[in-house]
Amino acid sequence: INAEYMGFEKTDIEGTIPTSLQGTFFRNGPGLIDVYGQPLKHPIDGDGMICALTFIQGQAHFRSRYVKTKSHVDEENAQKMLYYGRMGSKPPASSTAPRFRDPSHTNVFYWGNKLLTCHEYSLPHCLDPNTLSTLGKDNLRGILKNGTMSAHFRYDNQLDRLVVVSFRPGVMGTPVISFYEFDHQWNLLHELTKNIDGLNYVHDFLLTPDYYVVHMTPFVSVSDDSLQKVYSGQVMPGELMQYYPELPSRFIFISRDGSSIHHVDTEPCHIFHFGTCQQNGNQIEFNAVCLPPGFNMQFKYKLWLSNATDAPGAFWGFTVDLREKTCARRQLDPCSCEFPTVHPFRHVPTTQSPRFVYLMGASIGERLPFTEVVKVDLLEGRRTTWKCNGGGVGEPIFIPRLGFASAEHGAEDDGWVIVQCNFPDNMQTEYVILDATNLQLVCKLKTRRHIPYAFHGTWWPEVFIRPSPKL
Repeated sequence: INAEYMGFEKTDIEGTIPTSLQGTFFRNGPGLIDVYGQPLKHPIDGDGMICALTFIQGQAHFRSRYVKTKSHVDEENAQKMLYYGRMGSKPPASSTAPRFRDPSHTNVFYWGNKLLTCHEYSLPHCLDPNTLSTLGKDNLRGILKNGTMSAHFRYDNQLDRLVVVSFRPGVMGTPVISFYEFDHQWNLLHELTKNIDGLNYVHDFLLTPDYYVVHMTPFVSVSDDSLQKVYSGQVMPGELMQYYPELPSRFIFISRDGSSIHHVDTEPCHIFHFGTCQQNGNQIEFNAVCLPPGFNMQFKYKLWLSNATDAPGAFWGFTVDLREKTCARRQLDPCSCEFPTVHPFRHVPTTQSPRFVYLMGASIGERLPFTEVVKVDLLEGRRTTWKCNGGGVGEPIFIPRLGFASAEHGAEDDGWVIVQCNFPDNMQTEYVILDATNLQLVCKLKTRRHIPYAFHGTWWPEVFIRPSPKL
């Protein structure tokens, strides 16, 4: 759908929207399964569609629009597929070298009067948060020299700044990773760029007072043979994501002042998404969803983006001692899961260790589909669940009741969880709001239409009625 604006009638709301719930939930994901009749091989090849669900004074309003990237506009004008997808979708009867589409579909977030959509192999796009109109590509005043910005960011609540990461794989030379830290006016406060052999993929990262933390995956190999296959159109990059036993699985700890880099090996796995992180001197504790050696990006049975029926993700905790170069890990929850999310304004804890992580999970004993929101209590080792009967859940997003003030005040789970639920039998979508303390249902918003499955979303405690931003 491409909805300009939609309110919710009373008959579309089950329960009551809390009057103290005020702000906007943005989410991003592929809105297409075909391009003018040409089926896509994988959902990740679909162009991004932004949805905005705004809450104000006990009411909710919905809007959605496609991200108007150059590839999207070109195909819109030509009324046919012109661009390759990184997961294997190809234009019919194409004899030219691959031109990859820029889907800009992985994440969306608001900061400093800009709404940015991200996909790690390209520059972000800037959107008007009021209308969701695409303003164009944004290199942040020429700062993003790698020509990319990865999907995930971190908020340093101790310094009140946004931290983003950019990388360039080692296609022509040593891989490059860059971190940028911004104030609310997009002034660059700190920049660090490093060349690290073997670091060819960065989707997410962690932040501590002293370190940036990334995972060097053994599932991405950059070789002459693989590059030749991609350049010739024989295979697409995403189809090559698989376990390469000769490559290391390694955590990289890069000091924020640039003075040191620590390499600590761990068991073979692929990590798309991290959860919480806590630094105590030379010891760093964190968690992530880890995918096992059997993982690949095959869209198997059309149930999930990867072969989770064969190689499900699991939620693991890690304790790393930087002085001893040791890494211990333990499984924190028994379910098949993905998309761990945390408090949006507490990415860098002060004295108290972070306690809660929210997961998109399958029922215990099942691998797919993802039907449950799982709240993991890291302190007490407890789990709380809410099940979407008859449907599937997307990424759960925590909404702090105190908004920006929750960075310093209130309980860590004082607020709500919002999740998109899709029902395949009737092709309907609902947005569900849960009490974050116990995952009890607060209300459901029934859209009475199908909204495509999303990847990632963010919450911003603001309703947008301000003038449009500029690039």
